[in-house]
Order: sequence, then structure tokens, then C-alpha cells
Amino acid sequence: MTEKNMEKLADVIVKRFFERIDADTKAMNSEFIDELPDNETQLNELHLLLRHYERGEDYINAANVFAAIKKLEDKNKKYPG
Repeated sequence: MTEKNMEKLADVIVKRFFERIDADTKAMNSEFIDELPDNETQLNELHLLLRHYERGEDYINAANVFAAIKKLEDKNKKYPG
């Protein structure tokens, strides 16, 4: 086998390797997306967390959670459903 043939074979192997990795990644991502909670569930959990921080007077974390709530609510307004 010539050096040129070996390079072609190596290119084919590398191409197939990356195609397989890409397919595996897409499959894992689709499983992950299916497991994500919907926006309403996330908002409910964030509101509970916000109340927890407010009761504990942890206003820095409360402000961060409030910002996350507003961001998610704005996203819901922009892309309802």
C-alpha cells in the first residue's frame, strides 16, 4: 500500500469516526432535551427558591433568582407555548 493510499484510508477512517461521534452526540442531546422541565415547572421552582431566599434574608441570591424568573418570563412572552 502506498503512502497516498494509506492517507486516503486514514481520511476515510477519521471521517467515519467523526460521523459516529456526531450521531451519538445528537442522540444524547435529544434524550437530554426530552428530560428538561417545561417553562411553567421551572418558574414554579424558581418562585419557591425566591421565597426561600427572601425568608432567609439572602437578598443577593434572591436578586439572582428574581432575574432568572424575569428572563424566563420574558422568554415565554416572546416564544409562547
